[in-house]
Formats: sequence, C-alpha cells, structure tokens
Amino acid sequence: MQIVNPFFTTSNIPAEFFCDRIQESEELIREVTNGNHLLLMSPRRLGKTGLVNHCFASKPLFNNYNTFFIDIYDTSSLQELCFKMGKEVFEKTKGKSSKFLETLKSLRGEFTYDPVTMSPKFAFSFGQIHNPEHTLDEILEYLEHLRKPCLVAIDEFQQIAEYEEKNVEALLRSKIQRLTNTHFIFSGSERHLLGQMFHSPARPFYRSAGTLVLKPIERNTYVHFAEDLFSRYDKRIDPESITGLYNLMEGYTYFMQRTLNELFSATEKRALVGTTELNATLNHILDAESVGFSTILAQLTKGQRAVLAAIAMEGNVKNALSQDFLARNRLGAVSSVQAALRSLLKKQLISRTEGTYYIDDKFLELWIRRSYGKSLEESWQERNTGE
Repeated sequence: MQIVNPFFTTSNIPAEFFCDRIQESEELIREVTNGNHLLLMSPRRLGKTGLVNHCFASKPLFNNYNTFFIDIYDTSSLQELCFKMGKEVFEKTKGKSSKFLETLKSLRGEFTYDPVTMSPKFAFSFGQIHNPEHTLDEILEYLEHLRKPCLVAIDEFQQIAEYEEKNVEALLRSKIQRLTNTHFIFSGSERHLLGQMFHSPARPFYRSAGTLVLKPIERNTYVHFAEDLFSRYDKRIDPESITGLYNLMEGYTYFMQRTLNELFSATEKRALVGTTELNATLNHILDAESVGFSTILAQLTKGQRAVLAAIAMEGNVKNALSQDFLARNRLGAVSSVQAALRSLLKKQLISRTEGTYYIDDKFLELWIRRSYGKSLEESWQERNTGE
C-alpha cells in the first residue's frame, strides 16, 4: 500500500505508523487473553479506539479470536444497541451467515438476499427489533458457539446509563457474566460516569472488569515519532516545534495528528518547517472549523457561552464555583453557573475529571480563545512557558 500521508487521523492505523502504546497494548492483550473483561478509559481523541483496533490487528488476537467493535455513542436504547451489535457480528462473520440466520430466529424474516449471489444481506432497521432482550440473547448465543473465542469492544459504554430503559446495566451484567466464549472491552470517555458504573458497590458492573486508564503518549516519544515520519519522506521539521505543538494540545493525539497531517501535505521535499508553519496550519484548520463551531455556540444560552468561554480561556479549571473564578470571569450567581456546567457536560462540550473541568476538543478551545482576543501565537506562548 502506497502511503500518501503517514500522519493518520482515523482509528485504523497501520502498525508501522502507530505511535508507541507498547505497554498499554501488552496490558490490554494480557487481560483479554487471560479471560478477563477490561474497562478502558480516556478522554475523547486520546487514541483509545486506535489502541483497540491496533490490538485487534496484532497476531495474538487476530489469529486466535473473533473481534468486534461497536460504537454506541449515538444510541439511546437497548434496541439500537442490539441493531449495532447484530450488524457488526453479521458483517464480521459473513462466511457463517447461514448459521447466524439460524440462531437469530427473532429477525430471520427481516433479512433480504442479494439477487445475484443469493447471499443474505443485513438490511433491516433497529425499529424491526421488537424484543431487544430476546434478540440480544440470540446474538450472544451465536458468539458463544463460534469456534474461536470472541472479543467484543463496546465504545462509549457509559451511554447505556442514559438509555430509555432503566434496567440495562443489570440486564447486560446478568447476561455477560454467564458467557464463557465471549469477553468484553468496555471503553469510554466519561471517566466519572464509568468510574461510578464499575467502581461503585451499588452498581451491577462493580468489579466486573480490570481497568486501563489511557494517558497521553509521553512527549519525547511523540516528538521522535513525528520527526522520524517527516525525515522518512525526505522532509524536515524542527523538533522544538513538535514539542510546542504537544504542549499546546496537551498531548491529545488526534489534534496533533490532524495538524501534522495537514502540515506534512503542504511541505515540499527537503524543506524545513517549524513553529511559523505550524501556527499557519493551525490557523487554517481553525478557520475551516469556524462555521461548525459558530453553530455550536449559537445553540447555547448566553450563560452557557460565558462559562464555556471562561473554561477555554483558563484551561483546566479546578474550582469552577469559587468566588475568584466567578468574579474573574463575571459569571454571576453560583446556581446559574452550576446549571450551565451541567448542561455543557450533558452536551459533551466540556468534561470533568476528579472535579476539574476542561474542554477536550482542543480545536474548539483554541478557536474560542482566538475569538475572545487571544491569538494562537499567544496561546502557544502561554502553553509553552507555563505563564
């Protein structure tokens, strides 16, 4: 395969262009191959999906397991979860599709067939799943009888706590604990919600999985990785500028990769680029995102916009209800700020870890800062001097 740009921004990254995560990969593979479920937590855009796909493509798992990846971020019911799981299982085991149809008695009449090959096609909607609990049982039964053991990764798993059905946690836990051929990776970005689900004695998933918390790739490791990729294609980049980018993005993998992807494509062979070119690239990205970000802010109340802007301007906010923070940003009453924080968390425009509020979309954060008068160059200077 000819690689046009080695800075991948998708979650399916060829191994030679995958940065580090050696220890995390070993831990993930060790946990699941030892028959354990695993809880994988990290903020969004830090690389948890890429890590799962990287491990699924590794020899120990690719050769010996059936692997399935289901993103339930946009689901709101058990019905939708079953639809996504059924579709993924069907697509990944097409060679055994007749057996799949035999097992899924509740949906057999909903499948269509290709008129040329006469092979079954997964062409029904989640609305046709009339008894999701029964359909889930059938899907799990099918996985249990596959020759190879199965690994099912469910991304944004905390979403089940928001489902319209109120007993999904207990329901899933009761079914999963009876499985012997199928193990799960529960991944998600809302650490406080996942922590409650898996570490609270009152919740069904209490202590049902090992925990792996994904942190940013070590700074020097990423700097060497990025510098090497440029040189591999006869291009050069000042390593200090990569360090500056790392600090600006606080180690969030996606935003560094996206920036370097665009910079790489604009860099001629044998050229040397640095901070000036990086800032120009970032300003171009922020300009391109401007319409979308403006739309997001237009949908917020005045109070919500003010709180979001205050968090963007200050970065990680540990005491969002302190009088100093409220007065410094002219935010008004504590009750109003509390309501705005709850709304912004629900809209996933901010995140909270151990009481600290922050924006994990670094492009949005930088765009807001720029819109409120702090240039990208000023943000760069601030993040790289600690001022």
